[in-house]
Order: sequence, then C-alpha cells, then structure tokens
Amino acid sequence: MASSWKLTKKLKETNFLRGHAPSTDETNHGNEKSPTRSGVRDTLVAAARPVDKNNEGSTYSALSSLDSKTYSPEESRTNTLTGHTLHAPSEKSKHRHTLSTTTSENPSLLRVKVYEIKHLPIPDKYAKEVPAWALDISSTRPPPVYLVLEYDKVQILLHAIGGTVEEPVWDKITTFDVAVDSKTPLSISLYLRLKEPGTSKVNDVGLGSILVSAADFNKQDQLSISGGKLSIKCELHNTKNQPLSIDDFTLLKVVGKGSFGKVMQVRKNDTRQIYALKTIRKAHIVSKSEIGHTLAERTVLAKINNPFIVPLKFSFQSPEKLYLVLAFVNGGELFHHLQREGPFDLNRARFYTAELLCALECLHEYNVIYRDLKPENILLDYTGHIALCDFGLCKLNMGTNDQTKTFCGTPEYLAPELLLGQGYTKAVDWWTLGVLFYEMLTGLPPFFDQDINTMYHKIVKDPLLFPADMDREAKSLITGLLERDPSKRLGVNGAAEIKAHPFFNQIDWKFLLNKKYAAPFLPLVASAVDTSNFDSEFTNEVPMDSVVEKASILSESVQDQFKGWSYSNESRLASSGKW
Repeated sequence: MASSWKLTKKLKETNFLRGHAPSTDETNHGNEKSPTRSGVRDTLVAAARPVDKNNEGSTYSALSSLDSKTYSPEESRTNTLTGHTLHAPSEKSKHRHTLSTTTSENPSLLRVKVYEIKHLPIPDKYAKEVPAWALDISSTRPPPVYLVLEYDKVQILLHAIGGTVEEPVWDKITTFDVAVDSKTPLSISLYLRLKEPGTSKVNDVGLGSILVSAADFNKQDQLSISGGKLSIKCELHNTKNQPLSIDDFTLLKVVGKGSFGKVMQVRKNDTRQIYALKTIRKAHIVSKSEIGHTLAERTVLAKINNPFIVPLKFSFQSPEKLYLVLAFVNGGELFHHLQREGPFDLNRARFYTAELLCALECLHEYNVIYRDLKPENILLDYTGHIALCDFGLCKLNMGTNDQTKTFCGTPEYLAPELLLGQGYTKAVDWWTLGVLFYEMLTGLPPFFDQDINTMYHKIVKDPLLFPADMDREAKSLITGLLERDPSKRLGVNGAAEIKAHPFFNQIDWKFLLNKKYAAPFLPLVASAVDTSNFDSEFTNEVPMDSVVEKASILSESVQDQFKGWSYSNESRLASSGKW
C-alpha cells in the first residue's frame, strides 16, 4: 500500500501542479471569485537524495528564531508553558502600484566579521571524542568547529578555517539584508562536529548560543560564548535606495516548475545571500482566474513573522511577471524524508507536529486558514526544524466564526465538512494536522484509497482505525483532531486546546517557539548551493528568466489588478530599502 501511495502522489504532482478550475468562494462576509479544486500545488523543493553533510565551506539556509536569552544545551529548563504574542498586521500599511518595487528611506546591510574564539573549554563528556589533530596548532586541518549566524530567519554556517578546537579561527565576513528600523538581534550559535569511531557518521553538538542586540551593532568587539571569548565585529552600512529587478540576482539552479512559472535558486549580488526566487507569469494567472490566490499568497508571506514559516524577503514585478524572493530552505520536503525512511518514531512525529501547531496558530491569529497542510508543503531547514511553505490556497480575513465553502486542498487531507459542502472554519486546519500526524506515525493517511471517490466516502463515513501498538496519548490526540463534527473538534476554541493535550505535556511551548529544542533529525546538506534534495529533472535545466511573447503582454487595465504586489510594510518588510 505504501508504494501505491508514493506513486499516486507522484502522478498528482505531474498532472495537477497548479491546475485549477474556477468556481465561487462564498463566505458569510462577502463573495469573491476564486478557483476550487486543487491537486498538489507548487512547492519550493521536489526532494531527491541526501548528501554527505561533512563540508568545510559556508552554508546558507533558512532558520527562524524569536528573541531568546543566551542558553546552552547542557542547562536545565525552568520555563513554564507560555503563549506568545503576535503583532497584528498594520492598518496603516500603504499600497502603491509600480512595475518595480517600493523603496524606503534608510536601506542598510549588516556586515559581520568573525575573527576567532580564545580559551574555549570543551565539555568533559565530549573531550575524549575530539581527535588529537584538532588540538594541535601545527595541524593543517581546520578544527571541527562551526558557527551558525542567524539574522531575520536567514542562517549562515561558518566552518573554522584554522586554529584548534580550543582556539578556532574564522577571519570571515558575511552580509545580511537588514529591515528598515529593525530591532532584530543577531543570533550566534556554536557547534562541535564529532565523527563516530569507525564510521562516516557525524554528530553535531551544540555548545552554546548568544544574541547580539540591534542596539549593540557597531559596538561589540568581544563576546563571551560557551566560556570562551569570541572576537567579532558587526557593522551597519547604508546602501543605495533603488528598486529591485531580476538583474540584482544571479540565477543558479532551477529547483521547481509549475504551469505558472518556476522556482530558482539565486544569489543576491550585493549581499551574496542565497534565496529562492519564484517567478509567476501574469498572463497565465489572469487566464486561470488565479490573481486572488496569488495576491493572497504574497500578502500572507509578507505579514507573517513566525519561526516555522518560510519568510518572504522581497517582491517585485515586471510588466510580464511577478517575483517572490524567499528564504532558500534546502533540507528537503518532509514528504521526501517520510517516503525514504518510512514512519517516524513517536518523538520525531511529536516534534514536527508541535512546530506545525505553532505555525498554524500564528496563521489563525492573523485570521488566515491555510487549507493545504501536507508533507509536500513542509520543508526542513539545515538544523532540522520545519518551515511551512506554499500559501497559494490560503483564505484571508476569516474571523473566528466565519465560514467559507471553496472546495480546495489535496484529496487525502480534506475535512468532512469541506467534502459535504457545509462550509468550514479555521477548524479545517486541525483536521489536516490530525491526518498528517497519523501519516507520520503510520506511513499513510488514515482514510487513504487509490480511488478518490472511495477515499472521500471513507473520510465522511468510515471509522478511524489505529495500529494496535500506537501510543495511547497519540491515539487520543488524533481522535480529537479527526472529530468529524467541527464544532466538537479539538482546537475549535483555539490552538491552546491542542497544546494542553497530555501528548504534549513534555513540551515547553516558549522553549519550542524559540527553537531551543534540538531537532531529532538533521537533513544532509553540504553547502549553500546544495540542491541534492531537489529533483534532478529541474536542477539539470539551465536557469533563465524566460522571455514572454509579445502576445502575452497585458493591457494597462489588467496590470492594475497587480497594484498591490509591490506592497511595503516598512516596519517589517523593507529589506535593503527594496521591496
């Protein structure tokens, strides 16, 4: 059955990627035109094979984190279960129509130069595993120590280039795009990489982490980290105030394609940061009545700031195309890892489910229903945390009791109330979370059938069955999430209901939201430009921004429909003064 499931998913991705038929979406606060049925949507990765992660270069990938205190994996937690506060979208945000981007008054870059760490003590429990050459200053091999620098969800991994484990040397400059008036701190985490004796397997040990506040940029020269002294310099630099265009990026690889356009791995020329660039042909989304969903995707990505959601960095447009620049997350789709490894163990499934719960909670607090949760839309970053992507099916402006009736999503994950055309609320996302959790534990969705109509009947009518050895609390959680009556479903009164379930008793939610829990699995990623977790069908293609035929150029009245694309929320979004 599992092999059939994999084949079915592959066929759906081939035949239905970004393919929709238009219909009407009705809510209790107005009507709007939007497409209905959806197969597998565009994702940022089509996963393939892992590679050896033992690489001595620098790696760029997406990592999200909220402000937190300096911590060490060795310390005991004293935090209690707490919620988190999200700032509502600004009502004062201004819209302006342009065929380039909106600029800001104070664009800047953050340049960070890392020099060395002096007098770094190695914990006794790891000291015996450190090879002798890594302690020898005369060795020509770089010590197995690296730093992870993180700013605004972009992670840069820097391997030491010399010195010893106790006094590693970097002498490396990195650059981040900086949001206007941002108070985002720079996070610095220190890791020790150890090989298991007699094998090629490596274990990465977290030694500690510190934060450099935005107020201390241009001030700090030496910081205490893990008992050692880190020499570092952080400087803010103003840049030219000019709009972005495709010419500001070097195209590296194609990593995904759909009928609307493609996704490419790119390097931003000024900062040399690696991003994912999503291109969308305007004429195609106009012909398919997809303007509303496309604008909704950009709006959600622009306004949401959550550690488990792929962040949007920039958006701009040309007369022919729309462009989204997102953090590049290259650890592979969760679907790829589930397909390759089979069902996850209980703790790994709990970890992913808890992080997804926080992502969905954030969306719901912004009155957004996600509507398409599935393994293909969940990426893993370098450190093994999840990153939710593809917001093309989101429904905006959905209050607590608002209902919508659009038939959309992916068949295996559709909730009963959606299939029955009864109208649905935010609670539909909790059903899909339950289906996904069940799939992570068993390898298949609970009501799967190769015949879609039969599967729909099972979703609405069949009893929920569990393997005999399933954990009691996991079974209880799934039962609550897969309650067919949405008014009785676990989570109907908010995410706090689900967080309070005994299955999550071990989790400190503030600790989780600050990404202080070590991920149970680290994807194999070799470098910043590693695309081995993407389908070679795409990566073998020559990357280019294809020319659109003159017949596809849109009239001014049609262009007016994209006036909201170059939107700027300067308090959150205007990186490098270009948005």
